[in-house]
Amino acid sequence: MSDAEPTLLLTRPEPQSRGFLNQCEAAAGRRLPAVITPLMEIVPTGVVPELDRFETILFTSGNGIRCLRDVARLTKRRVCTVGERTAELARSLGADAVSIGEDVESFLANADQIAGPALLCRGEHSRGEVASRLAERGVEVEEAVIYDQVAQPLSTAGIRLLAGEGPVIAPIFSPRTAVLLGRHAVITAPLTVVAMSRNVAEAWAGPGTVQVAERPTSAAMCARTLAQF
Repeated sequence: MSDAEPTLLLTRPEPQSRGFLNQCEAAAGRRLPAVITPLMEIVPTGVVPELDRFETILFTSGNGIRCLRDVARLTKRRVCTVGERTAELARSLGADAVSIGEDVESFLANADQIAGPALLCRGEHSRGEVASRLAERGVEVEEAVIYDQVAQPLSTAGIRLLAGEGPVIAPIFSPRTAVLLGRHAVITAPLTVVAMSRNVAEAWAGPGTVQVAERPTSAAMCARTLAQF
């Protein structure tokens, strides 16, 4: 890295970007320069499943929970998630929620903890064929696409940052975000991508260097991001 202070480029939807920035600043003990420019907007599809038919509701990210919370009650429902932060969000809405894996692969490995019939609430753009792989493991499961991840252009501030000369650190949490950011035409700034997983790193086709978090968790992403300063 150069002697100039790096700037964080945060491309998740606004609530997640703000939350991650707060987490990093708390860990660093100071304010951090950052530009927030979401590359996806989470848009509910209007699909509202009848949750009472299911013993367990499954979420691979907090986006599904945020889309359901205003139209369906999770109070006292059994919920299994990918990631502890997603489980915490479900519990804040009264659910009996537990994380059964830090990532999709560990979630699938613990499929015996899922009581069927189960409903997987997911986005339009998903990877891993989670529902079909759960079914292969003997879980009675249906899936509902309850939101879309609509691509958004970089903000003017984001474009200027990537076209500048100062160092930029871009934490990337999903392969889709890696693809969207990698399509940006002009990246001249010294760029370090911090990828949440090897799959995310492999989806990156842009310039710069890539660091991979030790674990697919927000805490590990925070640690790897701060290590670049």
